[in-house]
Amino acid sequence: MTQIKHAIMNLVNAADSIAITTHLNPDGDGYCSALALQRILHCLGKGSVIWMDNDDLSRYAFLDDGVPSEVRIFTEQQLAPSYDLAFVLDCNSYDRIGARRILLDNAKSTVMLDHHMVEHNPIETDLSLVEPHYVSVGAILHELFKAEIASQDSHDKIYIGNCLYTTMLNDTNNYANANTDAAVFYLAAELTTLGIKPYQLYKEFFLNHSADEMRYVGQTLATIELHQDRKVLFMHSTLKMSQENGIDPESVMNITRWVQGVRGLDAIVYFCEEEPGRFKLSLRSIKLDVNKIAVQYGGGGHTKASGCTIDGSLAEIKAKLLQDLRAALANK
Repeated sequence: MTQIKHAIMNLVNAADSIAITTHLNPDGDGYCSALALQRILHCLGKGSVIWMDNDDLSRYAFLDDGVPSEVRIFTEQQLAPSYDLAFVLDCNSYDRIGARRILLDNAKSTVMLDHHMVEHNPIETDLSLVEPHYVSVGAILHELFKAEIASQDSHDKIYIGNCLYTTMLNDTNNYANANTDAAVFYLAAELTTLGIKPYQLYKEFFLNHSADEMRYVGQTLATIELHQDRKVLFMHSTLKMSQENGIDPESVMNITRWVQGVRGLDAIVYFCEEEPGRFKLSLRSIKLDVNKIAVQYGGGGHTKASGCTIDGSLAEIKAKLLQDLRAALANK
């Protein structure tokens, strides 16, 4: 870690312009890691720009500490800027970065920090750190810049700590996922010493739902189907459901968390209709390697939590996934 930090710092020190980006449909790890990295760079005397798509990021407003973040919306129509250095976080495949790939292609140097298993169509970088044993990219940033974070004033330490703790809340589902281990709790303890308030971050991140969002979640839960002797749970949401509730499906965090307490399950699949004939899938299991299934459809993630996007009717896609899960369960 010392060697790669030294290499990153050399690139940072040599750069007059820095871009930061993450995967499509950013989550609490990808986006909050970007916010944390931007503030770390600011404390080091370096400005940077976070480039996102036109995503609804309002759920992260609780992290606002009064210091403006430099976040810009990327469109394919604009002339893509060129940077001395580009960071890509929580992503290692071009397939998961969309049109913002051009930011990486145009950059003089590219650094990738990720904790997912390497997927197909990997991003070409000058420097990469891909370590699946870290709970989040936020955890990687803490390991890399622990000394720099600790040396900042209380205001910046708390902001960075809030962002990093949120990455961990997101990727452990508040310590409910199988990736929760001793290292996670040690990290939580270290971040708490920075002055963060874990109970407050939990409330802001997990208990901050609108009535419309809760109705949408309820309608999704009402679609639950059980297969394979009640060991496989399917549920779905449709464009009609999101339109009726005025909800952007990407703004609803991790609907699978609502069913992770169902007894006797080996696997969960949530089918979210993104556009007519296209569904985004979230796969969860504590017993199966669902990443192997997601990769078949151009997706990826972690062994126990992965995702992909598939074109077709809901019935066709459900049939495919059920066949895949039957095969996985037979080989378990």
